[in-house]
Amino acid sequence: MKKFLVILMVLAMASVLFVGCTTPPTPDPDPDPTPTPVVVVSATPVLTAVETSAAVSIFDVTSTSTLYMNKAEVGTSILVKGTAPSESLVQLFLGDVAITPAVGEATVTGLWTIAVAKSSLGDDGVKVLTAKVTEVGLAQSVASNVVTFTLDTDLPGISSVAFSANSAVAAATWTAVSVTTSTLANFTVSGTTDPVVTVVAGTWTISSIANSGVDNNILVTSPSGAGTYYNVSDSAVVKNTMIPGVTVTFGSILASYADVTYTISSLTAATGLIAGRATIKFDENVDYTGMSAGTYAGGLVSADPGVYNETVNTGYWTSVAGITAGTSYTINVYGITDLAGNAGGTSASPLTASAAAGTASATSLAP
Repeated sequence: MKKFLVILMVLAMASVLFVGCTTPPTPDPDPDPTPTPVVVVSATPVLTAVETSAAVSIFDVTSTSTLYMNKAEVGTSILVKGTAPSESLVQLFLGDVAITPAVGEATVTGLWTIAVAKSSLGDDGVKVLTAKVTEVGLAQSVASNVVTFTLDTDLPGISSVAFSANSAVAAATWTAVSVTTSTLANFTVSGTTDPVVTVVAGTWTISSIANSGVDNNILVTSPSGAGTYYNVSDSAVVKNTMIPGVTVTFGSILASYADVTYTISSLTAATGLIAGRATIKFDENVDYTGMSAGTYAGGLVSADPGVYNETVNTGYWTSVAGITAGTSYTINVYGITDLAGNAGGTSASPLTASAAAGTASATSLAP
């Protein structure tokens, strides 16, 4: 009996030892992660129009041209329009910054209009406009189509004007070689001081070949040998085209038909062929269309300059008479327009600038 009890005790102790030595289960090395919630983003809106506060289109938002908004167009506010999911909340952005308080709500049809105050657009410069929407229970959408434009509320003005004087002009000169007969009664030749005409130097021959009753009664031969016929009557006639730069006056032509000649030799051109110039420099680029839209006044100039260099914002008058070195001259202008369409000056209050004329020069103030 004692042996039996001992065996039971030994077996019990072995059982306890066996249980205590059991290896615990190995943990799962890659447990299932917590599922990431799915975020649903609102549908992307479309920005369709930018208008004045009176609902007049300022520019086509789909245009690939450079877009401008001027002072009159921006006024105190503009309207931005588009489409979005029905009854979603719309937020406008300039760059990455939300415009406040420019928030609106799309109608049941998905259309929306938001008024943006001029003060919310900031200073003049390039603006990048987009819209984002938030539908109920959904995250904010990605940005809409981008509309990039330049805000320009500054009116164009004159930075400066400049003048260069007309040069002193001397008349053309010649030496009279011979008058074959006196049949060209009261015939005279005088020089011109026209600085625009270049006189061809050399020997010119004027021949009377018939009386005044016959067509083509005068023949003028140039230094190159080219001949041109003219009709001259008995009465006093002034011809400025026979020899460009020389005035030829006919008193009467007598009835002697043999080639009666008057020869002019050693003819020299008028000297100092430098016409005066004037320039007007604007404080911003107005391009040629904007420059020519202006009304100019001031004595020396009464029409648009005709030449414009946009790299220096300067218009040029290339042939201006009556400029004297050292004398101050003024140019008044109104109605010039910049690239955004802003107009500078009015008829009642034109833009004005003055400057003393410099000396005559063939190179200064050149376009």
